[in-house]
This record gives sequence, C-alpha cells and structure tokens, in this order.
Amino acid sequence: MNGPWLPWRSALVLAGAVGLASVIAVIWGWSSLDRDDEGAIIVLAPSSLAPVQDALDAALEAELGEAPQWNFSGSQSIVAQITDGAPVDVIVTADEPSYLAARAASAGRFEFRSEVTLAENHLVLAVAAGNPGRVDRLATLADPDPLVGVCAPVVPCGRLAVTAMAGLGAEIDADTEETSVRALTAKLVSGELDAGLVYRTDARAAGLDVIAVDGLDAFTNTYWGGANDRGRAVIDFLASDEGQAILRAAGFGS
Repeated sequence: MNGPWLPWRSALVLAGAVGLASVIAVIWGWSSLDRDDEGAIIVLAPSSLAPVQDALDAALEAELGEAPQWNFSGSQSIVAQITDGAPVDVIVTADEPSYLAARAASAGRFEFRSEVTLAENHLVLAVAAGNPGRVDRLATLADPDPLVGVCAPVVPCGRLAVTAMAGLGAEIDADTEETSVRALTAKLVSGELDAGLVYRTDARAAGLDVIAVDGLDAFTNTYWGGANDRGRAVIDFLASDEGQAILRAAGFGS
C-alpha cells in the first residue's frame, strides 16, 4: 500500500504531464492557438467528455455538416498543451480553476469569442465487477486491504475528491493517483482496482456498480468552455437545448 493520499504528490504528476506535453509539441510541430486554416474544428476537452463523443458528433454533423476533432486528456494536460501552443479552436475544462489557467496560458494568442458554463458533474464511489474489495461505505477506502484509486489532486476530479473527503470527514488509503478520470475508470473496469472515486458520467458509461454515499453528490465540478471564431458554433451547440439534452442523458447536470 502507498499510505494515505497526500496532495504533495501532485507536483510530481503535474511536472510529468507538462513534460510529456512539451515532447508531443516538438514532435507534431504545434502552431498558433488561433488558427486561420481550413479543416476540422479542434476541441481540447477533458477525458470525462470522451464517453459522449459519439452522440455529440452525430448531432454536430447534422447541425454543422462536420464533426470536430476531439483531443481528450486531463484538464491539467489541456493547460500544458495550450502553454506549448497546441492548435485549438474550442477549450473545455472540467472545472473553473483549469479554465482560468487555460485562459492565462493562451493570453495574446487565442481570441475568446464565446464563453459559457456547460454542465456539472459529481463523484461517485465506484467498484470493480463483483465488488471484490467488499466496499460498502466511504470509510472502507481508509482500510488497507482494498485496492483504491483516485485522481491526482492536480486534476479537477482529484481536487474535487480532496474537497469532498474534507467536507465529509473521510480519509482514503490510495494505491494510485491517476492523471485523468478515464485512466482511473479503466483500471476499475479491468479489475486492477477494487474501488475509486470517479465521475458519475464515467461510472455510468463504463457500467460500473456504484455504492451509495450520503452527501457525496453535493460536491460538484462545473465545466467551462470557450471558443474562437472558428469554434464558436461548437461551443454554442454544447450550450444549446439539444447539446444540453445530450449531456444530461450521459449523466451530466446543468
């Protein structure tokens, strides 16, 4: 076991994420954020939106004639990509601090033409198939036996977990801290972990069993989105009644 979940580990995780983004930037030769060239609209979005891509693409193709190019990653990686000048037309993050960091990183290079709050999400206590860790309440996450995962505190789902655990007076003996909720969910699906705190939408999309925890749904993240002129139609669609209906069907709140 790795011992109690300590947010100081986030510095190491963030350094690794930024370094990886820099390497990718060199390989692909990223250009200016505010692009004038033709081609698909590029969306940098948090990994928690990945399960709803197909539904959004179908609707966007009908609405705009073409689906955008989605690049999913943890919100902290989105900020790192923007810092390195990744081409982008739409920016979506899973909480406000990440969005403000993205704005700061893009200052002077990306002209925001449309900005909105898009949805809300909250954490659930999800368990692997068959509940091998016999997790029946939040307090079980402090026991040494179950293999438990959380998101790293540098990403929105991790920050939310820190806030929720403090608010609920709970502790976690975490075996891993993942840099995205998608990676954490995948380890629950594969059985590498017994339990973890993931977004409601990811648990639903993956078909994971959820243990009811009183008060956990009171802690939420708000998703923010912004776009330049090329991406404005996409962000406007996400905020529209049709776009909101697709997000709600996936388990997002608004």
